[in-house]
Amino acid sequence: MSKYVWQHAIEGEADRLRMMSDLLDPNSRHHLAMLPLQEDCHCLEVGAGNGSLSQWIAGELRPGSRVVATDLAPELMDGIETDNLEVRGLDIVKDGLPENTYDLVLLRALLHHLPTRMEVVETIAKAVKPGGWVFIQEPDFYPTLVAEPAEAAEFWRAFLRWSATRDIDYFIGRKIARKFQQLGLQNITAEGHAQLYNGGSLFARWWQLSLQVAADTMLAEGAVTRQQLDSFMALYDDPKHWTMTIAFTVTCGRRPYREP
Repeated sequence: MSKYVWQHAIEGEADRLRMMSDLLDPNSRHHLAMLPLQEDCHCLEVGAGNGSLSQWIAGELRPGSRVVATDLAPELMDGIETDNLEVRGLDIVKDGLPENTYDLVLLRALLHHLPTRMEVVETIAKAVKPGGWVFIQEPDFYPTLVAEPAEAAEFWRAFLRWSATRDIDYFIGRKIARKFQQLGLQNITAEGHAQLYNGGSLFARWWQLSLQVAADTMLAEGAVTRQQLDSFMALYDDPKHWTMTIAFTVTCGRRPYREP
């Protein structure tokens, strides 16, 4: 994670994560609500960020549930703990997880940053009890491949090339279902949600904030030019510019009660 740009300690990261929660939580909640979880389920969120999704699970998804919200840097979850919501620091790559422990393990918008992402999927799958569920929501940037106008598409191609040099896989969303199948999970579903948005919207402002954090690094490494960056930022200020960026893909799978 030494190459990771969007560290929790950077200025404005709490705001960026709050905007991300506002964008993703409705879709995440929709899919979580469809899982047949028991009222006393034991849940774990890996890479919980500001903890918004864990708070919702603990407070509304299933009465009597117990939730553990973990993150490499859990400081942004200070103050959210309750009787059934615990916050812990966790490095999922180094620390691993206890096996056969949880009824639900969820992870959102984290795997694409981890070079050992598929090993982490295996760790998560082993952490659920037989009959338990794994929920992973990760991006797939295929909408950027047809972005308009041409300068927007070129910017995204440059961004994706730069991201690949930092071990980021922005097409990981489509790969999780196959991995679940290989691990023997059942009842696998996978669905992508691509939001159409315009300049000045919450999604556009989230991208502007995210790219402002990475801008100096991208420019210094020659990934984009100042003209490309300024042109892109101008598009994202323009309410007449409509576009799609990410198909956030929710993949769910259930560990069988009897292993094959």
